Amino acid sequence: MLSPTRGLLIVGFLGMLVGGCDRQMDLAKIVAKNIAYEIHHPVQPPAVKLRGFPRGNPGIHAGWVGHSTVFLSFCGTQILTDPNFSSRIKIARRVVGLPIEPEEITDLDLILISHAHYDHLDLPSLKRLPKKAFLVVPRGCKSFVEDLGFSTVMEMGWNRVIEVHGLRIEAIRPAHWGRRTPLDGEDRGYNGYLISKDGRGILFAGDTGYSKMFAEKGKEQNLSVAFFPISAYKPDWFRTNHATPEQALQMFLESGARFMVPIHWGTFILSHEPLEEPLEKLRVESRRLKIEERVIILKHGESFSVPE
Repeated sequence: MLSPTRGLLIVGFLGMLVGGCDRQMDLAKIVAKNIAYEIHHPVQPPAVKLRGFPRGNPGIHAGWVGHSTVFLSFCGTQILTDPNFSSRIKIARRVVGLPIEPEEITDLDLILISHAHYDHLDLPSLKRLPKKAFLVVPRGCKSFVEDLGFSTVMEMGWNRVIEVHGLRIEAIRPAHWGRRTPLDGEDRGYNGYLISKDGRGILFAGDTGYSKMFAEKGKEQNLSVAFFPISAYKPDWFRTNHATPEQALQMFLESGARFMVPIHWGTFILSHEPLEEPLEKLRVESRRLKIEERVIILKHGESFSVPE
């Protein structure tokens, strides 16, 4: 459990990194919120057990592990985004347990890392995954992972395109930031990814505030499904880097994608808004826009197959 003493030390450290008393208090409230939640709430079980997808499975299939971790099968190619299987990220204990352990993912072709923040580039999780997978990281992040034993590690800067396992992968620029910590002096990238094959595409936005980039890039693609984050938008100064649910839906519509799956919610407490609020706001706005049937809300462990 996160002890009050450890929490105070973290608050003190964050206070040195972030200028202004108001912002220091905002961060202290997140630590206090995690301590209180952990005292009063056990880890919830996932909705269902997530099973892997058969190697020869055609089409596009997605299983939500939690946070920004999505297990994808794209025409039989197995992909994992921002793998995080840890029980805790610094101050934040996992709210919902794992629907699948990384050791159960024995057949994996590609891992995509969006940026170096601890909840997205989780080294303990990467150590537990198959090393034959092709690992893609943003610019300036290879040093974190090059000694983990993966067969191939490639850095991708914005607008770079590569082909791996028959997939076309393009790194795009979301509205975020890439340093590992606020004291990190390295200039590191932060990516979203467009994945395409046989005239169909997947958009993984990574972490992002509102950006027109997805409209610009999406109109060039035939996107079957887009994964957008919907939480960590309070306090208000977080919104530069984290979209509200309403903004996520706007970016989804602007991207031209057929379906949207919300991610980055309900797994870790990283901000001020109540755990349930992002999903509630997403549902209200999708009803207002009359697109409920296109917004696919997955509970931890649930899967979605894009209709042909």
